[in-house]
Amino acid sequence: MTVLARNADVDRDYNLEHKYTRTAGRIYLSGIQALVRLPLMQQMRDRALGLNTAGFVSGYRGSPLGGLDQALWKARRHLKASGIEFVPGLNEDLAATAVWGSQQVNLWPGAKYDGVFSMWYGKGPGVDRTGDVFKHGNAAGTSKHGGVLVLAGDDHACRSSTLPHQSEHEFISAMMPILNPAGVQDILDMGLQGWAMSRFTGRWVGFKTIAETVETSASVNVDPYQLDIVIPTDFEVPPGGMNIRWPDPPMQQEMRLHKYAMHAAMAFARVNGIDRVVFDSPKARLGIVTTGKSYLDVLQALEYLGLDEKTCRDIGIRVYKVGMTWPLEPEGIRAFARGLEDIIVAEEKRSFLEAQLKEHMYNWDHAIRPSIVGKYNEAGDWVLPSTGELTPAMIALVIAARLKRFFTSERIEERLHWIAGKEAELALPRANFARAAHYCSGCPHNTSTVVPEGSRAGGGIGCHYMVTWMDRRTETFTQMGGEGVPWIGQSPFTNTQHIFQNLGDGTYFHSGSLAIRACVAAKVNITFKILYNDAVAMTGGQPVDGTLSVNDLIRQVHAEGVQSIWLLSDDPDKYRGSSVLSEHGVHLEHRDELDRVQRDLREQSGVTVLIYEQTCAAEKRRRRKRKLMIDPPKRTFINQAVCEGCGDCGVQSNCVSILPVETELGRKRAIDQSSCNKDFSCVKGFCPSFVTIHGGGLKKRKPSAEALDFDALPLPAIRGDLSQPWNVLITGVGGTGVVTIGAILGMAAHLEGKGVSVLDQTGLAQKGGAVTCHVRIAGKPSDIHAVRIAAGEADLVLGCDVVVVNDYWALSKIRDSRTYAVINSYESYPGSFTRNPDMQFPLKEMLDSIGLALGHKNLDVLDATAIASSLMGDSIATNLFVLGYAWQKGLVPVSLDAIMRALELNEAAVEMNQRAFQWGRMAAHDLKRVERAAGIGLPAVAVEVDGNDGSSLAWLPEGSIKSLDEKITQRVRFLTDYQDAAYASQYQDFVQRVREAEKQKAPGQSALSEAVAKYLFKLMAYKDEFEVARLYTSGEFEKRIRETFDGDFKIAFNLAPPLLAKKDPVTGHLRKSEYGPWVFKALKILAGLRKHRGAWWDVFSKTAERKMERALIVEYRQSIEELLQGLGSDNHKLAVEIANLPEHIRGYAHVKERHLAEVRKRWDELMALWRKPATAVARAA
Repeated sequence: MTVLARNADVDRDYNLEHKYTRTAGRIYLSGIQALVRLPLMQQMRDRALGLNTAGFVSGYRGSPLGGLDQALWKARRHLKASGIEFVPGLNEDLAATAVWGSQQVNLWPGAKYDGVFSMWYGKGPGVDRTGDVFKHGNAAGTSKHGGVLVLAGDDHACRSSTLPHQSEHEFISAMMPILNPAGVQDILDMGLQGWAMSRFTGRWVGFKTIAETVETSASVNVDPYQLDIVIPTDFEVPPGGMNIRWPDPPMQQEMRLHKYAMHAAMAFARVNGIDRVVFDSPKARLGIVTTGKSYLDVLQALEYLGLDEKTCRDIGIRVYKVGMTWPLEPEGIRAFARGLEDIIVAEEKRSFLEAQLKEHMYNWDHAIRPSIVGKYNEAGDWVLPSTGELTPAMIALVIAARLKRFFTSERIEERLHWIAGKEAELALPRANFARAAHYCSGCPHNTSTVVPEGSRAGGGIGCHYMVTWMDRRTETFTQMGGEGVPWIGQSPFTNTQHIFQNLGDGTYFHSGSLAIRACVAAKVNITFKILYNDAVAMTGGQPVDGTLSVNDLIRQVHAEGVQSIWLLSDDPDKYRGSSVLSEHGVHLEHRDELDRVQRDLREQSGVTVLIYEQTCAAEKRRRRKRKLMIDPPKRTFINQAVCEGCGDCGVQSNCVSILPVETELGRKRAIDQSSCNKDFSCVKGFCPSFVTIHGGGLKKRKPSAEALDFDALPLPAIRGDLSQPWNVLITGVGGTGVVTIGAILGMAAHLEGKGVSVLDQTGLAQKGGAVTCHVRIAGKPSDIHAVRIAAGEADLVLGCDVVVVNDYWALSKIRDSRTYAVINSYESYPGSFTRNPDMQFPLKEMLDSIGLALGHKNLDVLDATAIASSLMGDSIATNLFVLGYAWQKGLVPVSLDAIMRALELNEAAVEMNQRAFQWGRMAAHDLKRVERAAGIGLPAVAVEVDGNDGSSLAWLPEGSIKSLDEKITQRVRFLTDYQDAAYASQYQDFVQRVREAEKQKAPGQSALSEAVAKYLFKLMAYKDEFEVARLYTSGEFEKRIRETFDGDFKIAFNLAPPLLAKKDPVTGHLRKSEYGPWVFKALKILAGLRKHRGAWWDVFSKTAERKMERALIVEYRQSIEELLQGLGSDNHKLAVEIANLPEHIRGYAHVKERHLAEVRKRWDELMALWRKPATAVARAA
């Protein structure tokens, strides 16, 4: 092992602008950034040749090219200086039409340039919808000094799409040559070749991109002149040339396209070596044909089997990398195939190369024609599936099977045995706890997508697609722009009279306005709910590509014939007095009136529109950080003592910033102040535990009094020597900075001159979903083949989120003889917790699965989120803390200086991130010391457990009180202050009777006593107005407020007092309102009157809710008495289940009534079982 030097040889002159400005040497950039750099390099080459050209880029965003427009905007200074115009398209086909126009510039006088080279980009479905333009534009051709690259963003694994894509067949339909780059370097090299090919052939050139090429970052060579692009001299150019002209009859276009263009493309590919043999052997028997990302997978598969280039040469393996996948250049493939016995075609999705290869080989003499295996082998087995993605392990199995005819080795057999064992291990049962994508904290979709009882809605594209898995009676979806139109085909044939249709403002602007026009023309009954959130949220918060204000939207839908238009806003005052609203008869309401308004709209005939205006929460957060939007001095806080854990706040808000808190009095709720985006929908949960804090700010943690010298920490010895790539798999939750960790490691390795690749597998991760990052660090770039870590090849798993590590694909990377893991044990619940308040986090089961994969060694587990949040005041510091921990353990082979410089270059919260990293280092060196500094293991506020009133119980973490005796004692104190000693004695005496009976009738058992002690207390301590007042004024709540907030602030209460609150006109339930600090004085008075609970003047005790609560106490005691009479060891388990039922009776008013009705049904079922002894015994067994 080598000790990491502090003062390593780091390129300190490197800066982030170099990815666009350096003209020689190496730079570090992502595939997306390479696509931005590509036109800059083309311009450099043109100027060197004396050409006066310009560039044009247009398209429409969509994963995996979702961030390309943002990268282009950030580079606009460089683009402008090179004469490159970026004009994002309204939609994909109009963008392609603009690109077509760029090739026509030189058809007329007045052209300012010799030609315009252009780039179109779009997601796979955008390729589909643009087919008409592609066919026409490609048939017309490109200008002599122009050229067109068509970037198709294909999502093979359907990670962030509604269907997996494969665009090659669409390109063939338009007769475009297709290039398939394998990585970031290929993007630059083949992109330049693509424009040259486009100019020579006069055709548009398809350019395939997938997540593993464009979402990968790598250190690459950037000399724009390193490629010597050759123009074929052996190709006969037709009269008039190959390029665009006018006039140009369609049949002449077809002749040029079919007779010349494809042959020109093949000639260009041949002389420029776009397809090439990468491994060869003088006695080759087995050939492998592959392309793009699969090429890297093949190299990784060979390495996986212990087959390096020399071994391949010795045993007879030849590998052919195809750069132009259509049309397949014949001379090169024939030369490759000559003399082979077998050919494996490794390509993702439907067979493409395989079909062309078989066509080329068809007329070969049978004696010399090799067998070809691709998707299926000779036996018809599906060996390289056309579904999902291929992996190096899949390809390795096929290679090993074909090799077995003439070669095997101990390494191959060992790998095959390991794969079989790993598959068996992964087939074992493990915690099924998925981290599905969810709306951001405070997202307007959380509330806008709700539909009234009895109605249903259609899903949409982008963020509106996610609502289809959120139990909101929103089913099915359409292609982008088709929203609502399926109802035209459904409505005549169903008794359903009306539906709602979700539609985002970005989709509306793209093409959705036509769907509204179609529904108006068809005269169907439908309400379009247009969310105006001022951003294209799913792909990163881009603005709509043009001008679209709420007023514009109103004018447009009114002009389409929509007569009933409603505008709902979180701030309706800004629209009051608007002439546009009055001119078009628009009804204006606060967003809180959504349910009532929708109920009204569903009764109306024809097409209606509801515009829901509220800025995207993620965009709000960005703008607030940049001081572009006011950050309201207001926060929400939950009084845990008052909280019932009913989950109604989650139902109302659907918000992931509401967290579960396990206390001595059961599960409560708390607000994650780090992630809260201040939407405040949660306060609508029918519960008096919510307060709002006006003014002040979050209290910053005081630095530890203990003097810490991070520079004094010893430098670690790394565990690998980079004789082979060191592989780091990072797992986490979208939006928490996981991708940043990969970027930091990638930049740090680049600064040291190492080879590095970083693959971010994000999908819908930015919406709270799972994200993984594959980082591969090597001594030199050529040592890295595939960018994705192969099965069993992870050296380090950096588990910033334990849930994602528990996933099949993450566990598959772990090998017990190789992998180390650092796991953050923080229980980060998925968004589905908002709909399942009883969800349990299976931490132990997940750690068991991870431990099994590691062979129960090399595993470090710590609650990094709790420590980092306490030390740094923000959970966003967690991942850097985990990285620092792993680095100090010697598991990250880059120097401290390089990491610190990379953090500086990142330019985001540099000081905090560097300090978080250093704290992580310290934790690896002395965890107990860091936990002390963070206050871990101690309550955030000192809680006096031995106090007289027991009101602190709701603030104590679960498990703080160990013995049943102490739990009972604390509850007796609580009830004494709740009412009086006599009331507490009733509780204590009854619990004692249960304990004695259980001891006698079920010796050795205590679960029944524990359940009764817990739930009789819960029922007796029901939270009426007196109790809520006491829990606010006992002192514990004020302690927590002072611990959390600082400065000059005021507390407001969110309540629904029966004598003051208004009723919801639809549900009849009371509506909460915010009341000022004066309430605190009123609560103190009310708390002082609690000893008179039940007096003749106690109006509260006479309500139906209070009568129900008192009756529950009696009923519960009667049920327990009945259980005690027939209790035995054989039915003890059922008795405990019945005694635990009050756990689910939660909430206030109608929420509690609903829960009680659910529990009542279960209560009756279980008591019926109890009264049938034989059934009860069988159930227990």
